Amino acid sequence: MKLGLRSRGSRGRKRSIALWCGVGLFVAVVLLSILVPIFSAYGPNQLVAKPFQAPSASHLFGTDALGRDLFVRVWAGGRLDLAIAFIVVGISFLVGTLIGIATGASHRRWLDSLVMRFIDALIAFPFLVLILALIVVVGRDRSAWVLPAGAPAIIIAILLIDWSIYGRLARGETLSLRSRDFVTAGQMIGYPQRRIVSRHLLPGVMRITAAYAVADVILVIVATASLSFLGAGVQAPTAEWGSIMYEGRTVLANAWWVSVIPGVVLAFTGLAVGLIADALLNVER
Repeated sequence: MKLGLRSRGSRGRKRSIALWCGVGLFVAVVLLSILVPIFSAYGPNQLVAKPFQAPSASHLFGTDALGRDLFVRVWAGGRLDLAIAFIVVGISFLVGTLIGIATGASHRRWLDSLVMRFIDALIAFPFLVLILALIVVVGRDRSAWVLPAGAPAIIIAILLIDWSIYGRLARGETLSLRSRDFVTAGQMIGYPQRRIVSRHLLPGVMRITAAYAVADVILVIVATASLSFLGAGVQAPTAEWGSIMYEGRTVLANAWWVSVIPGVVLAFTGLAVGLIADALLNVER
């Protein structure tokens, strides 16, 4: 018994350490992405030195093919990638969770079947192919508000697909919770369906979809970055992690820092998000 308690306590401490390491690393990435472009002496598109200068004290990440400071461009690109991810994940989380709960809690079987067949079709279709098709339809050159050309198309395209995963997760968890004793007891007492959904189903379902939303942040960032390699990313000269890596792909032998450094930053962001998501999912178990 004591060994079991110690084992659970040890696992709990490890989850806590992993969680706080992930949070600290992710907060550092977010703060650098916000503050560096604001307080830097250079703009992300400003020509400040000779092309392909190696990392040094004056230019921490070196310069690119045009002599732009990569330290500023990498963190300016991080700001854009994080903004796209937060917008997509936030809307997908809310829309998908509500639709999944509505279909899972509904007694209309035809509605549940119709929505789920549509979700299955979205999930079954090749993700990048569908994203590219939607970007072409929306228009790559379109800008909106503070978003540069190409970003609105990426947001809309990923949104139209990403919500479906939350919908499937929410619907499955809703069906699982509907069979629990506390929901059955509420129905027997005579609680209205609205109260059962809002007080019993919604909190439990949102814990699952919220945990997935944390991991989904890095998935959206990677998808956004990968579109630059397919010619459908954010339009130049706007800094974005994928476009910076794409620009440096032909000079890896002589100027490795152009592609490697933003890739490392992206990897550390993924590590941070992974640590947070893993800790949250283990708590749910």
